[in-house]
Amino acid sequence: MSMSVCKSIDFDRNEHVCKLNDVDQSSVDVSEFETKGGSIFSDISEWPSAMVGSCSSRPCKANQRCFQKGASHVCKDLTCALDQRIENGKVQISAPGENKFLDLALVKCDKGYFPSQQKVKCEASGKWQLATCKLPSDCKEVLDKFPEAKSGNYKIELWTSGKILTVNCDMETEGGGWTIFHRRMDGSVEFYRNFTEYENGFGNVEGELWLGLKYIQELAEQGSTEIRLDITRSDSTTERETCPDFKLTEGTKYKLNIGACTRVGMKYPSHNFNNNNQRPFSTYDRDLDMASNKNCAVDKHGAWWHYACSAVNLNGLYVTPGTICTLPNSDKLYNCGHTHHGFDGKHALKMSSMMIRRKEDK
Repeated sequence: MSMSVCKSIDFDRNEHVCKLNDVDQSSVDVSEFETKGGSIFSDISEWPSAMVGSCSSRPCKANQRCFQKGASHVCKDLTCALDQRIENGKVQISAPGENKFLDLALVKCDKGYFPSQQKVKCEASGKWQLATCKLPSDCKEVLDKFPEAKSGNYKIELWTSGKILTVNCDMETEGGGWTIFHRRMDGSVEFYRNFTEYENGFGNVEGELWLGLKYIQELAEQGSTEIRLDITRSDSTTERETCPDFKLTEGTKYKLNIGACTRVGMKYPSHNFNNNNQRPFSTYDRDLDMASNKNCAVDKHGAWWHYACSAVNLNGLYVTPGTICTLPNSDKLYNCGHTHHGFDGKHALKMSSMMIRRKEDK
C-alpha cells in the first residue's frame, strides 16, 4: 500500500486552478509545476508562519518568492545559477541578468559532444531545465552534428551498450560519414588471431585495425547500413566494392548479411564479396565454415566469413604486395594471402579497408 503526501501547492492566478504536489521546492522536478507567469508555488512547510503573515496575501510578482520578515515581507526574484556545470558541458546565460524565472540559457557542450537541446528555461525550483551533452553514436552522426568535421579520430558512444570508442572516420568519400572498422596497409599488425580478439578488436585506430565484431554488429543495428571495401593493388591502383543492407546476425556467430554489391574495377566479377553472404565468422579456434576436411581460417591464415574457404580474404597473411602467398599446406586454389581475387587474383594487395555508414535511423 502506498500513500501520496501533499508537500506543496501550485496555484494559477489566471485560471484559479489549485494543484497539489507530492514534492517541495527542494526536490522539485521540471514536470511538477506549471512554469509560466501567474503561477504561485507554496511549500506546505511555509504555512504555519507564512499563511498568517504578509506572504499569505501573495503580494509578490509571479516570478518572485515571498519571504516573511517580521510583520512584513521580502520579495526575491527566482533565479538560476549563472553558469551551471553539467556533465561534459555547461548552461551559460547570454548576458548579465538573464538567469531569472522563465529566462532562457544556452547549453554549451565540451568538444566532440552535442546538446540534447540548444536552450533551457529557468524553472521555479531555481534550477535550469535538465539538459545533457552527448557523444555521437557513429561517424554519420559526427558529420550530422558537426558538418565541418574532417576525416580523423572521434569519440563515439554506441547507441545500445553505451560503450565509448575512439574510431577513425572518413568524412570525404562519397559525402563522408563512414566508420572504418578494418584497415591493412603495411603488415605491422598480426591478423592471425583467435575469436575473442576478433570479437573485441585489435590494432591501432590510426594504422592497421580491426574494430571488433561486437562493435561492428552494434553499429550496423542502429539503422539501414551500407558497407564499402576499398582495395589497393601492388601498382597503387584502387578499386571498390559497395554493398547495401549490411548487418551481422545470429548473435556471436556474426553471420554476414549484405545486399547485391556494386563494383568498380573488378577483373574477375565472379570472385566477389557476395559469395561470403550468409556465412558466420570463422577463426582458427572457432571453425564455422562449410569445408568438411579443413579449417579455412587456418588454411588461408585469416579469419573471415568463409564458405568452403573464400576468394576474398582481407584478413589473410600480409606478404609483399603483388606476390602470391605460399605457406606450407595452404590452399592451392585460394592461397593464404591478403587478397581479393575479384580485383587482382591471387596477388597480395598493398592496402585494403572496410567501412560502414548508416543510411537511416532504425
